Amino acid sequence: MTDEARAEWKRIMPRLIEDRIITKADLTGIENYCVAVGRVREIEALFRTAGLDKVLFGMQNRAMQTARQLAAEYGLSPVSRARVGSAANDDDEDDNPLTIGRNRQ
Repeated sequence: MTDEARAEWKRIMPRLIEDRIITKADLTGIENYCVAVGRVREIEALFRTAGLDKVLFGMQNRAMQTARQLAAEYGLSPVSRARVGSAANDDDEDDNPLTIGRNRQ
């Protein structure tokens, strides 16, 4: 991931984990969201230095759409926060949904 994507990951992950919204199975989707947000920010930086470009504008628009769709999947928008509940299994004894490698019975 780019620095911009990593920054978004670090920004959202604590809340997603704390609110028990995601599971290990969601990590790729969250990564894709962060990559899309990072791309939007990178293109915006290019606009500041080089001016507008039609091709980059289209790429940024598609990345914004992707980020918005994925944000809705994980409760990262105001409307979706109201409807996204805990993704954690009630029988799961592990408090951290991202713990990897622990044997469960």
